[in-house]
Amino acid sequence: MFIGLPVFAADSVSTTLQATVGAALSITTTIPGTKALDPTQTSAALGSVTITSNLANWKIVIHSTNGGKMVRTGSTDVYPYLVTFGATTGIDLATDYVIIKSAPQSAVTTNVSVTYQTAATLGISAGTYEDVLTISLVAI
Repeated sequence: MFIGLPVFAADSVSTTLQATVGAALSITTTIPGTKALDPTQTSAALGSVTITSNLANWKIVIHSTNGGKMVRTGSTDVYPYLVTFGATTGIDLATDYVIIKSAPQSAVTTNVSVTYQTAATLGISAGTYEDVLTISLVAI
């Protein structure tokens, strides 16, 4: 003798879809490895940086090895300058300049330049003055 038992079919199915996206901070530039500045002028375009990030919290750090001053080779003589980063002018790099970001950013290109006084106006000694300017992206 068979007893009929009802058979129940599932009416839904669930699955969890998961994708892991790695952190991406990217900077590309047209700024040359060495940029010769004309000491008879008062400004110079360095080039541009294109920055992309898929992070919610990150920062751009602009750093000068010599605190915003080019130093004459073999001496302590200095030739100060200020940085322009996009629309932000007169950035003094005595300390790092930090731009905090709180959202991802698709590729944005920003022009970078420097302003300075002429060597004659400053009355500085002859010689080669150098500094290293670094623009970094940092996850926070």
